[in-house]
Amino acid sequence: MKIKALIAGVALAASALPAHAELSATGGFVSDYYFRGVNLGDGGAYASLDYSAGGFYAGTWWIDDGAAGNDGLETDFYLGYGMEHDAFSWNIGYNRYEYTYASSFEHELDLTLSLSGFSLDIIKGSADSGEDNVDDEDYTVFIAGYSAGAFGVTLGSGEFDDIDDSGWNWAEVSFSGDIVEGISAGLTIGIMSDDADAQDDGYMVFDVSKSFDL
Repeated sequence: MKIKALIAGVALAASALPAHAELSATGGFVSDYYFRGVNLGDGGAYASLDYSAGGFYAGTWWIDDGAAGNDGLETDFYLGYGMEHDAFSWNIGYNRYEYTYASSFEHELDLTLSLSGFSLDIIKGSADSGEDNVDDEDYTVFIAGYSAGAFGVTLGSGEFDDIDDSGWNWAEVSFSGDIVEGISAGLTIGIMSDDADAQDDGYMVFDVSKSFDL
């Protein structure tokens, strides 16, 4: 079973959402598919569709997923509510991850708090195997970050709640911006270690995308 949210961007950040309704779409390509520090597949194309209105948001994100020899599509769904008060903002959301090549899925609640560029993400989730005779596997993830302009840094830690030696930690530095009008690019350099073998895994990811107002 592939467990994206457990051993592992859609990352949700607390931000003010416009009072009027907006519908947008994004298409892009990522050189490698990493999520929360763990490699989940080779490079591939992705797309998203997002709606926001008065603090509420909802959307879906897809990637052509070839992890571990799988040939199929990963589909993520998310919705939530967030507000901003001067330098402080908060967001609470629900995320769900599904796959065309497996009956398993993950779903989680996500609380994000942000102040003057610093953020804290607290995630409680559960992985469902899709089988009646197999128990769900609960997990907890903490993510701390800082962003200023095009620069960002992230420190994260996650663990299965009831499984020994199941934790992992990661750190990332990222740079992003517009390369030409309407086209954005990002570079992420990271490292991950896990409790199972205490082995560090370094990685570098390049991402290019274009967004459209609908």
